[in-house]
Amino acid sequence: MTTLLPRSKPNSPLGRLYAFHHSRRFLWLRDKIGKLPLKTISILELGCGDARSVDYIPLPIEKYIGLDAGMKSGVTNGKAQGLEAARERYGDRQGFYFLLSAQPDDLAGIEEKFDVVIVLETFEYLGTANLEAYISSLAEKLQPHGVLLATMPNEKGVPLLAKALGARLSGIPRSRYTALEFVNAVLGRMNHVPRNERGRKGFDYVAVVEIIRGHFQRVRLESIFASNLPLAFSPTIGLTATHAQLASPAARGKS
Repeated sequence: MTTLLPRSKPNSPLGRLYAFHHSRRFLWLRDKIGKLPLKTISILELGCGDARSVDYIPLPIEKYIGLDAGMKSGVTNGKAQGLEAARERYGDRQGFYFLLSAQPDDLAGIEEKFDVVIVLETFEYLGTANLEAYISSLAEKLQPHGVLLATMPNEKGVPLLAKALGARLSGIPRSRYTALEFVNAVLGRMNHVPRNERGRKGFDYVAVVEIIRGHFQRVRLESIFASNLPLAFSPTIGLTATHAQLASPAARGKS
């Protein structure tokens, strides 16, 4: 078994670079929401964790419902983590709700429809058997003018090679591959890479995109680092999906 495990400290310069890489999803989210033709916003977030995304919403939030499986929730050394941290920070804020959720059926109990559904680095943890049900439910929870904003890791090709090298040098642990599995993933032969049902190994964002296309009229993919960076070289993929054509940013003042 070949293990792509790190050897140096997480606080190294490469470790900080890795942290910056993960922060890009929130900056991308802020940019996308800032361009919506809205004055206020309602949000449903799947995989909300500690609700860090709230800090990046550039519009007044009328309602926010965050769902999370709670795998990283609780209190460690007196410090709240995950859902507990979200409730600690925003639990007394009007219109904010944080729910423990591990099944797509949990979405059925939410009656409202939202302007934005957020799914950041979460699809890879939902399990392949549940993806269709989750995406179908999320599509139903959007307003007709609403938008799904999602990010997904690119776990194949050059990005995987760069991530594995960076992790080994920086001290950030990643999934374990055999040598053959890793070669197949780098070559994009994802059908030859065993899938971790709740994790990144073997995850192919293209498979998720195909399901999303079945529930939305318009789907757009882009690199969250630079809009002109080819997807094949982007470590993280940004996805925008809508039921209808979004209004132009210039229409914001008319909303």
